[in-house]
Amino acid sequence: KAEEQRKTKQWYQRRVRAELEAEHQDLQAKINITKIKLKDAEKNMAMKNPLDYSDAEVRKLLVQTNKEKNNLLSELKDYEWRLDSESQKFAKAEEQRKTFMVQLYGATEANRILNTEQSLKMQRMRKMKTQNKLLSSQQGSTKKVSPKNVSPKMIDPKKGPVKKTALVHNNLPKIEKQ
Repeated sequence: KAEEQRKTKQWYQRRVRAELEAEHQDLQAKINITKIKLKDAEKNMAMKNPLDYSDAEVRKLLVQTNKEKNNLLSELKDYEWRLDSESQKFAKAEEQRKTFMVQLYGATEANRILNTEQSLKMQRMRKMKTQNKLLSSQQGSTKKVSPKNVSPKMIDPKKGPVKKTALVHNNLPKIEKQ
């Protein structure tokens, strides 16, 4: 869930950043167009006889162009500030993501090591239990059987391995015929 939230946040930040960059370029284009218009207006004023313009018209035109220039510059600065702010937020989120990934990797490795240690401990405990059972069962018998000497042929560890004489048929009494 946290991963989805992080991805959504990154996607949103990228989208906002792209929009701000597009607006920044639009404003730069508007400033360039306004500069061109100002140059054209200056050329037109130069073509016209400056005496044809009244002082009020010249002041009005100058004030109007300065206002437009200031508005565009302040809007551009606002977009630049927002873009910087978003990039700082993105950098901070990226740093947090890296920290989280390092912690997650560390926790995963620690968990893997712990699981390995637990499985080894359980194996040792099982081995010790079987050895203890063998030793406790052998304490009552006269013949000691060590866990190393236990073989799959041994039926009962208390009695030891199967004796070879048990399989010999010569020891059986003969059946008399009647």
